[in-house]
Amino acid sequence: MATPRVSARLPLYDPSKSSLAYGDRAIPKLNRELNSSDLRVRQQALLLLCDVLHLRENLATALGEGIASSLQALLSDGDGVVRERSAQALTIIAQHSLGRQTFLQLDTLTALSKLFSDVEYEVRYNAHCAVEMASRIKNGAQGTVAADLIPLCVEKLVQEDSEQLKEVIMDTLHWCFQVNTAQGINVKTIIIATDLLGHSNCNIRGRAARLLYDLTVPLVGKEEGCGCGCVPILVGLLEDKDMFVRAQAAAALMSISVITKGKYCLLKSGALPKLVALLTDPCSEARLNSIKALTLLAETPVGKAQLQSSRQQLEERVASDDSEMVVKAAQTALKVITWTP
Repeated sequence: MATPRVSARLPLYDPSKSSLAYGDRAIPKLNRELNSSDLRVRQQALLLLCDVLHLRENLATALGEGIASSLQALLSDGDGVVRERSAQALTIIAQHSLGRQTFLQLDTLTALSKLFSDVEYEVRYNAHCAVEMASRIKNGAQGTVAADLIPLCVEKLVQEDSEQLKEVIMDTLHWCFQVNTAQGINVKTIIIATDLLGHSNCNIRGRAARLLYDLTVPLVGKEEGCGCGCVPILVGLLEDKDMFVRAQAAAALMSISVITKGKYCLLKSGALPKLVALLTDPCSEARLNSIKALTLLAETPVGKAQLQSSRQQLEERVASDDSEMVVKAAQTALKVITWTP
């Protein structure tokens, strides 16, 4: 006789999520629920929306239905969970080009920046993540700069204690400094980044060195870098255990050494032998940046004389390095070192 049997593959039901409508009715239903007066309905809809937006084919439909506008309105909701999940959904939207364009059209970056001072850490973190994600492309970074968020981000970089949040803020500043360094220099970001070079977290040390590289690209940044005391600290970071830190420290020193004052600051701080030691670093970026810095130091009589003993190491880079860029940089360095009037 047949007996009833319960299937072991019953679909999972999550009571914290809204139910998804079928087909092309799913997104409109979610949008209606996002604008519901019932708090629980809004929370459930947001949780499901984050799952739906991960599917790329749903993103264009969601934006066409005005989901971004609904989420932006929810950023000022009185419930912390709603604000957190709204910022999380906007972070997912910002991962796509169409979503970034929508951010700029709706001025979503300004709305997100109002959450930088939210009492809930998760809300602040998701808001910063959304801004950072949108800033990864040139138009997004320009929008962040136009919204005057650089001074605010620098202020929050100092105020926030969370290392994870500091990293996100520093990433945002890095993307913004690709299009505008003037605002960063005006709010003394070089001094703040110099203080962070001694942080115990290697991710923060590396990002601080990267910010110094970004900010010392213009002449005024190079001059300020020579006077803020960052050069000796960067020289010390050339021996850091983390390869990202070593590479970014070498890049910052290379940028500063473009000007004559910077060259002698590096020589006075004992940078030359430590840069030579990076010629055999396992990180190709560290090798490349160190060679470029050595090439600049070779333009001084003192640096050129000291580098005569390092010619063999540079020749080895030319002969055996697996990076074409490193080989070309080493060839240029040898020409500068061996040049005679």
